[in-house]
This record gives sequence, structure tokens and C-alpha cells, in this order.
Amino acid sequence: MKIALVAPIDEHIPPKKYGGIGRIVSILANGLTSKGHNVILLGPGDSETNAKVIPIFPKSISGLKAYRNDPLARAAYFQSAVAKIVAILQKQKFDIINNHLGWRLVPFHKILPSPLITTLHTPLDESNKQITYTEYQSSRFISISKNQRRPLPKLNYVATIYNGIDLDLYNLPPKHNGYFVFLGRMSPEKGVFEAIKVAKKLKAKLILAGAIPGWNYQFFDLKIRPLIDDKQIIFVGEVTDRQKNRLLGRARALLAPIKCNEAFGLTFVEAMACGTPVVALARGSAEEIIVHGKTGFIARSVDQMVKYCRVVDKIKREDCRDHAFQFSAQRMVDGYEKVFQKITEYGR
Repeated sequence: MKIALVAPIDEHIPPKKYGGIGRIVSILANGLTSKGHNVILLGPGDSETNAKVIPIFPKSISGLKAYRNDPLARAAYFQSAVAKIVAILQKQKFDIINNHLGWRLVPFHKILPSPLITTLHTPLDESNKQITYTEYQSSRFISISKNQRRPLPKLNYVATIYNGIDLDLYNLPPKHNGYFVFLGRMSPEKGVFEAIKVAKKLKAKLILAGAIPGWNYQFFDLKIRPLIDDKQIIFVGEVTDRQKNRLLGRARALLAPIKCNEAFGLTFVEAMACGTPVVALARGSAEEIIVHGKTGFIARSVDQMVKYCRVVDKIKREDCRDHAFQFSAQRMVDGYEKVFQKITEYGR
């Protein structure tokens, strides 16, 4: 098959540090290429992939100051990208177009000469997605968890395919070093403040790792930075895959007090791949990924998270690692290939 993968323009492919969607696109591009498909990636020109790259911008725009600090500039970059992408997709014939850029490309699905399938990577309860996806609900969509579908159950879903990771990037240390870890964007909805509350109540060491988006600088400076003492609460910023493997693998547990309807907790799987259990709030896809009492705990409150953290050593780290294989890169790539073949077989 000739497959167009439309990648995020604001993430390096693959991400050098933070970036979940770019990581998934990278795995798909390389995996489908290795299966013999002709994969063309429309995205940043500095993408590192086995697929052919058609550059939308010379490199990821995430490093540009205007992108980080100016919402109007961000909107302009995305508008320009969509125009370029639509022009390319109208000129070339593909068997499948797999959209990972989000809602902005969906309104053009009927004027494209090839079938468009949009992978939904983020929660569907935000107004821009509610409006656009409802208006164009006949387009084809892939959800990344069953829970993700709840706000918009009437979309034309063709499959649910869980995200996958390269399990070779993670190993299983024999034991942990006693600290807890929070891994994710330093944003209110990710629950970083609540993770600190859990650690404070436990009187336990907590390492915070992740990016600070420009639009969350004020939140971080006012609410999080004053709590960082570099003794009990430590902030290490963004981490590479190698650093992430070490950080997660030696943690007692990953704390995930998410406050949003997380479509898929990729960090949950990364932690379990290192043998590290996950203690999360019951939001979004958490209950689809974590096996309560076996690979972690699903809590209903911060206080209940504290309770579960005190008994988290009962979880067998080998069970966490074994469960992570259900979310392998190979399984994800196979799932996409099956869906693409089905669509091409039956046509538009």
C-alpha cells in the first residue's frame, strides 16, 4: 500500500525527549515501511525515519519562540501547514491517508482523492473537537481507547487501536530505589500538583520529569516551583529515552493523578515496561491500561492514592513487565495495517 502519514508539525519525529504523538507516528512509519509498504511522512523536514519525508516545514516548529509564547503565531503555523498538506494530498494518489495532525485536517476529507482516517490522540470533550468532529462525523476515525469515545459516541469509528511502545527501550531492574516519580507535561490537567500532595502526605521523595509548555509557565512558577526543594521534591525537566528507562525503572511507583480524560496514558505503559507499578486516578483510559491490584492501583481520590502507595510493594514487578507486552509496537503496527487493508479492499 501507498500510505501517507500526516505527522504533527510541532514534534520532532521521533521526539528526542517529550512527545507522545510523534513517538507513535515514528513507530508506525518505520513499522509499516519494514512490512514493505510505501510510506510517505508529511511532517517536519528533520524527521528521522525509514519512510520518505515530504517536509511541511524545514524542522519541527516547537523550538520557535513564537510557537512557544504566542497563541496567534501557533494558530498561523498550523493554518499554513494544513494548506500545504491539503495541496500535497490533492496532487498525489494514496491508498490511505492517516491523519495524526488532529481536527484541523478533518473538514477536507471529502475533497481529498484518497480515503482519510484520523487517529484521535487527545480527549474529545474540548469545544474545537466537539464542533469539528460532530460536523464531519462521517469521516473515518481510529480511537486509542474505548473510554476516549464517550464524549462523541456517534463518530464513524473504524477501530480502537491502543498505542504501542518499543519494549526494547526498557528493561526490568531487580529492585527499586524507594522514590516515586511523576512523568508528564507540567500542566494542571496532568495532576502534577496532586502528585506532590501525595508525596507530601507519604513524606516520600518524588522526582518530577517532563516539559513545561510556554502556556503553563505561570502555573509552574506560581504553584509548582515553590514546592521544589531538591531534596524531597525534585524537578529534572525533560528526559531522553535512556534517562526515562533509568528513572522509571528505579521508581517505587509512577504517580498519575490525572485530572483530564486522558485518551491513552503512554507513560503508564512505559512505567510497566520497566516493572514499575502505576498508581492513578480513575480518569480517562486508566482502567483500560492498568490492572487494579496486579500492575498498579486505580484510586478515586488523592487520599486513596496515598493509601495505595503505602502497599504498592505488593505488586510484582514481573507482572507489570508482562502486561506491557499487550501494548507492544508490533501489535499496534499490525492493527493499523489490518484497518488500512480493510479500507482499501472496500474502497471509499
